[in-house]
Amino acid sequence: MGDMNLLLGLLGAGLCLFGFTLYMGGLKVIGMFLGGSVGLLVGVIISFIARLDNRTTVLIIALAGFLIGAALGWRFLRALNRFLIILIGAGMGYVLGKLLAGSGLGGAWNQPWTPFAMALAGGVAAALLYRYIIIIATTALGSYLLLQATGRPWVMVVAFVVGLAVQAGLFHRLGLRRRTRPRD
Repeated sequence: MGDMNLLLGLLGAGLCLFGFTLYMGGLKVIGMFLGGSVGLLVGVIISFIARLDNRTTVLIIALAGFLIGAALGWRFLRALNRFLIILIGAGMGYVLGKLLAGSGLGGAWNQPWTPFAMALAGGVAAALLYRYIIIIATTALGSYLLLQATGRPWVMVVAFVVGLAVQAGLFHRLGLRRRTRPRD
């Protein structure tokens, strides 16, 4: 069990300290791999349908399909990631609105439109704060993994606080805010 604890500890520390960078980098790699695989398959299918016998031509078409697919896959997965974070924020806002509407509070909190307004507010907040949401989520996951590795709750708390400070500091110090800004 010692090797597993070491692995959990290393993974947890990596996520606490570099979670945002690992997440965004991993997202790019996965998007490029998936898009490239689909593009390669499309290139091979096009070559088969066109009944090309020259292996060099088939290879060039397949490679072109891979490169186009990798570029499109990366962009698609980034857009899907952003959309899902906005959707999660809207869902959390809706649930909070339902809880507030059913809590017996008077005024605007007891209106039937409250959950929908909270869903809109949650979606907008998630869109504006999605980088920080990723930082908080990766730090929380990393600190939980450190808790699993050590069995000490204070390690989780310290790792979470230190991880947030390090990631937020790196985020601003390295100018990642400018680099992760959508170019839409």
